[in-house]
Amino acid sequence: MEVSRVSTKGQVVIPKSIREKLQIREGDKVAFIEEDGKVLFTKASLKAFRELADELSRVTEEKGYTEEEIMESVKEVRKELLDERKSISRPR
Repeated sequence: MEVSRVSTKGQVVIPKSIREKLQIREGDKVAFIEEDGKVLFTKASLKAFRELADELSRVTEEKGYTEEEIMESVKEVRKELLDERKSISRPR
């Protein structure tokens, strides 16, 4: 557990060990999530990723997709993105 003091302006220093663990750098956005009378703190990009993962899990379960079908779709999308990047970076 880490402890930090709140300034008169409501600012809090994030302890170095927490910044390192969450890979928080200057300029990063953080999220405060209230749940069951507690406040969770995380890097905003991690929260967005978790929300996406939760939604994907819900949809795949709802639609009855298998893990193999999902992985094949991910491979196809990655290939399309890579092909798109290659076509953009080629000199004309």
